[in-house]
Amino acid sequence: NLNNQIESINKYIFSGDFEELLKEQVKKFNKLFSSISQELYGEKYALTFKRETNKQGQEYYKFTAFNANMSSGKKQGEILCFDLAYLLFAEEEQVPCLRFLLNDKKELMHDNQLAKVADFVQSQNIQLVISILKDKLPSSVFSKAHIAVELSQKSKLFKIETR
Repeated sequence: NLNNQIESINKYIFSGDFEELLKEQVKKFNKLFSSISQELYGEKYALTFKRETNKQGQEYYKFTAFNANMSSGKKQGEILCFDLAYLLFAEEEQVPCLRFLLNDKKELMHDNQLAKVADFVQSQNIQLVISILKDKLPSSVFSKAHIAVELSQKSKLFKIETR
């Protein structure tokens, strides 16, 4: 019955064996996450987790990686480092995944970080898709970027015009 299956799964995922496995996987992930964030930001970021219980008495794992006290641009950089680390982690662990990321709000990042990210994704053969205004894109990144689609007031994505 379904309830027995759920109970069996819960028993396993909150067992000591599973928690040890989770710690090992997070440790592997953090090697990549801290290495990438060090390369791109000069800081070592890390993913942490802890076991918690909700008001209904159900256990769950709470994962934390993001520092609530950082600027919005730096937060966007941390999110991007996390995404890049996961792509490389998935590849190491032979988890099927596509080698591209789709990100937004990167205009909040500093020019030097965008340039470092562009170099990093190119060196790792990762496609990074971002929507950003041309005037917010550093010229060093724009000159070597591989632009697939460029939109403007005259060149709209779906060719829909206002009447």
